[in-house]
Amino acid sequence: MKHIKPVLILIILSVGCFCGLIAYAKENPIASFVSLSSESISQGDTLLIKIKKEAGISGVSGVFLKKNIGFLKDANGDWIGMAGFNPKRKIGSYKLILNFSDGTNLSKTIKANKRDFPVTKLLITQQLADMGYSVKSIVNSSVSDTAALARAEKYYSPIAFFSSSFAYPLKNIKSVGDFGNIRKSGSTSLQHLGVDLEAEEGTNVFASNDGIVCLATELKDYGNTIVINHGLGIYTLYLHLKEFKASIAQTVKKGDLIGISGNTGYSIAPHLHFSLHVNGESVDPLVFIEETIAGMK
Repeated sequence: MKHIKPVLILIILSVGCFCGLIAYAKENPIASFVSLSSESISQGDTLLIKIKKEAGISGVSGVFLKKNIGFLKDANGDWIGMAGFNPKRKIGSYKLILNFSDGTNLSKTIKANKRDFPVTKLLITQQLADMGYSVKSIVNSSVSDTAALARAEKYYSPIAFFSSSFAYPLKNIKSVGDFGNIRKSGSTSLQHLGVDLEAEEGTNVFASNDGIVCLATELKDYGNTIVINHGLGIYTLYLHLKEFKASIAQTVKKGDLIGISGNTGYSIAPHLHFSLHVNGESVDPLVFIEETIAGMK
């Protein structure tokens, strides 16, 4: 009897290790077909996840930041998912979980790094002051405008309305206002959760990808604004327009003319403010576009 316990322990340990190997083998064959745009991202970045068609799965879902990630099949037959990391989120390590149609799953640790955002002055020109704009009114209007955008983006579509990479909304791209720029006036600060693109008044503005227009209205700070729902919680936003060339509920294709750039709302000079949201996370739209171009060839 004295010799039975060690033998039993050895058998139990062997069985446990064997089961662990079975689980490892079951969960990880697909891992070799999974690629990430990066395992280290910064505030405002986009994480693009790709599962090659050779994995042979019929579906995949994911979770990051406690938010579900939807996937689509691109033109190559690869599964593509996107997750965003808001500039205001804390840095650290976060888990990405992928669940595959064969019942297996994969866990990845994503390191989120701090991004240094420039600080500039919150300007009020005499013309804007004459129109009733002040630091206080801009803060108040920003709250109501953001609420209007949130209502427009309320409904999540599990279906992607696009199947190819995103495109720039202007023919010529030159940033004149950085993403994440912190604009200050005294103790008041507002973070610029988009990028300002150089555009003379009257410049054509194009849809960044296929989708459905879910907002086309005038807002106090953002001026004439269009929001396009691309599905999977992805929205593009086009602000300070002079004219609308698309209307709410209209289906648009990538490259369609949707508006004419202007100088409406709280705007120092004519330009296009371009924003992009992924599951409610504001991300640098130019980085997002670059990631989709690289990952959805």
